[in-house]
Amino acid sequence: MNKIILSGILLCMTSSAFSRPSQTIPSMDEQVSQFYDIQQTDMTYGDRALRIYSAVPYNVTAQRPILYMLDGNGLYPKAVNRAVEKLPADKLPIIIGIGYPIDEAFPKAWRTYDYTPPVAGDEFKQGGGSPALYQFLTDTIRPWAEKQFPIDKSKQTLFGHSFGGLFTLMAYQQQPDDFQFYVSASPSLWWGKGSMVDLAKLTAKQAASPLFVTLGGLEESPDLSKLSAEQVQNYQARKSWISTRQVCTEIANHQRHCEFRLFDGKNHGSVIPDAIDKALDVASQ
Repeated sequence: MNKIILSGILLCMTSSAFSRPSQTIPSMDEQVSQFYDIQQTDMTYGDRALRIYSAVPYNVTAQRPILYMLDGNGLYPKAVNRAVEKLPADKLPIIIGIGYPIDEAFPKAWRTYDYTPPVAGDEFKQGGGSPALYQFLTDTIRPWAEKQFPIDKSKQTLFGHSFGGLFTLMAYQQQPDDFQFYVSASPSLWWGKGSMVDLAKLTAKQAASPLFVTLGGLEESPDLSKLSAEQVQNYQARKSWISTRQVCTEIANHQRHCEFRLFDGKNHGSVIPDAIDKALDVASQ
């Protein structure tokens, strides 16, 4: 364990893309309308709302796999565009994006609260809402989707990137067989300095679905000489006792399925298309 702690600190995981993400919501490609029925539904969530985006293939004659994903505003359009681009019509999954009724791709305050677990420390007091959002996903969003769409309940995937990747990893940690597949992309393990990672739960002998973990090569080993002073400071300040790779290794070493994929030359932002590709591959298999 000491070796894991030491190397995890040295490899400190950051959520910075080494550039601020664009807050412009991506547009759908023209050809999407030929394959998917695109809708959105607002749901009351506590004292505010969530916007649930849905993409359902046309002319479905059998139940389809479903991909649930976080960051619906910013990533759902990219996932739908890519699905149409790379998959044949009869392999297109249903895609559900969990987002917000706001014209921002990545609403910082809301996603920081909703996607992160409660941890100690004043620097993390803006988070802690992920257990409640997961309960809402379980009790409200999924039953709603199952009534609305022809879902194959034996092929349900949960996917998230960054804080969404952390949300996905924590969902797996708490309920490892609630979904049939989990895809955790670049999880923000610096949150709480990794204190929320519980290896006893992650490696316990119990039913557990396959977990897929992705990371950009420049997230694991950044070239600090090419970063600004502010970016270097952010990187060095955001530490975890365990790295993304080590989490997956520990899980796999305890007879669970965890596949780690490193995308060379990619940073926290540029790796998103690769992570989406992986999520679509898993969801459509």
